[in-house]
Amino acid sequence: MNIYLLRHAESPMSSLIDDHSRPLSDTGKEDASTLAKYICDNKICFDLTLCSTSDRTRETLTIIKERSTNSFQEINYLDELYNASKNKILEVIRKHTNQSILVVGHNPGISKLISDFAGLDESSFPPCVFSKIVTNEDDLLSVKSIFIVRPENKEVIDLL
Repeated sequence: MNIYLLRHAESPMSSLIDDHSRPLSDTGKEDASTLAKYICDNKICFDLTLCSTSDRTRETLTIIKERSTNSFQEINYLDELYNASKNKILEVIRKHTNQSILVVGHNPGISKLISDFAGLDESSFPPCVFSKIVTNEDDLLSVKSIFIVRPENKEVIDLL
């Protein structure tokens, strides 16, 4: 099973905007576009995409989907992924049997889950971090391989 985890792109904090409604910054939009090119160039496909209902996760996904249209089959927006913990994200993933699942969510849940899969001390990964975890369907925590990348200055860099 291929599990892909994506933290939404950069979104400025503002006391004037409800957290759920925060949009992406210009840098966030650029990073999402850079990641979309990476996904398209590497022919990465998702049988199922599960996305938080927040504006910033939806906007991140929309930008990627527009530039990598063949990468997506089914997309579901789930309230339960909004600011979900790593355990909640795992619980949501376990409900599905698709071979290739993308989860678009938030910190700290996304970073904690990536850290656990990678066997790292708990890390806080930057916005728009993208990770692929190859695991056993029967035991999601039995990791076979992993990569962690992020966009930076219009390029995608490896974080491992």
